[in-house]
Amino acid sequence: MTTGYVVNLDNGHNGYCVESLIGFTYCGRMFDPEDVDRELYAVNRGHDHLHNTLCFDCSKADSRKVHGAVRGGVR
Repeated sequence: MTTGYVVNLDNGHNGYCVESLIGFTYCGRMFDPEDVDRELYAVNRGHDHLHNTLCFDCSKADSRKVHGAVRGGVR
């Protein structure tokens, strides 16, 4: 089972960033999806799976607020 994509941006965030909308992460980073390898975000994974290591800001983000802010709604 998967829920969206994660990307490893090598931006010093020490983990995978969760893609909120195409080209934007939960932590507010913008990236070109054509230049970055997007991986399906695996759920129900083992404890040693790479996707368990999320960027701190992405792991703490409220996805509804993130989507609303990017769309110009909820702040």
